[in-house]
Amino acid sequence: MLMYATLWPFNPYPHNDVSWLPDANGVRFGGTGIVWSKTALRRPLSSASQDSCAIEISLFPVTSDDSGNFLTFSSDENPDAVFLRQWRESLLIYKSNPTSSAEPKLVDFEIDGALRVKRLVFVTISSGEQGTAVYVDGKLAKSNPHFRIHLADLYRNIVLGTSPSNFQVWHGQIRGLAIYDHEISPEQAQAQFDGWSTGSFSPAAVAENINHEIAIYDFSERSGPMIRSEIKSAPSLTIPEHFSLPHKALLASPIDEFQWDASWRHDVIENIIGFMPFGFVLCGLFALSRPRAQAILMATLVGGLLSLTVESLQYYIPRRDSSLTDVISNTTGSLLGALIAHPELVRAALRLVFLIPSKRKSEAN
Repeated sequence: MLMYATLWPFNPYPHNDVSWLPDANGVRFGGTGIVWSKTALRRPLSSASQDSCAIEISLFPVTSDDSGNFLTFSSDENPDAVFLRQWRESLLIYKSNPTSSAEPKLVDFEIDGALRVKRLVFVTISSGEQGTAVYVDGKLAKSNPHFRIHLADLYRNIVLGTSPSNFQVWHGQIRGLAIYDHEISPEQAQAQFDGWSTGSFSPAAVAENINHEIAIYDFSERSGPMIRSEIKSAPSLTIPEHFSLPHKALLASPIDEFQWDASWRHDVIENIIGFMPFGFVLCGLFALSRPRAQAILMATLVGGLLSLTVESLQYYIPRRDSSLTDVISNTTGSLLGALIAHPELVRAALRLVFLIPSKRKSEAN
């Protein structure tokens, strides 16, 4: 039962639930969907040398229960360098800094009410020396002078529909994506929205931006496994046949995973409590023929080895995360369960469920 609960579903090659829209340019992301570039976005030869950037994305969220990534700029050394996530109807923009950096590991910028469910939304993110401004349907929604996305942060693989490192899927439609090596002004943001909303995805409506495009995906193919950029130097996006996470870690480091928030604490506590009954029962069984201290040690080791096996196998299951934090939490749970296991109480419980024989009359007397 424990192996079933921790390894379900068992399919290591699930179908990639991404489909083309039948009546518009764009793709739909279902339960397990991913689109990604096999090579990194690179600076064109004609690109400006300044360190500002802008992102435009047209999307259609379908549920307010989502908390997944719909756009991520990812690399081997920093799988979640910059990512955009939906949280109910809020837009969350995250920037992940390397663990060696003096800056916080993860910084975020939240825009409440930006993603209206079952409505097409056009989001513009412009970042430069003055910070970051977010426009929704051409109107300024929020700005943050302390949050900055550098152009170099975007020169990575592009991932749509999920986090590239863990199972954080998004449900909805993406109709278009454009990336610039220059900031976008309020007037340009409005003009871009007006152009896109009339069905013209090309930024030609704003002449000032023409020399600053580094990738434009208008999803006009409407079929096939490839989404090509109008800017030839930008990588094509691939719709793979099977769903997988390109930068999923095997036994992710506790240092990389540590975040002292409610979600992290909940997962740790849940993993500890989940293995306590296992350690409790196992210690009772070992204590039938061994000293209690030895039984506690053996129950803890078996619990730790079982958890290590499960977490290693979860690496091959896209819906599951492989985490060394879970191994430590499960082992701790096995130890705590073994420590509170009173041998006579455990034996009595095992006799009730007929896992060990009942006392003989001679023993009872």
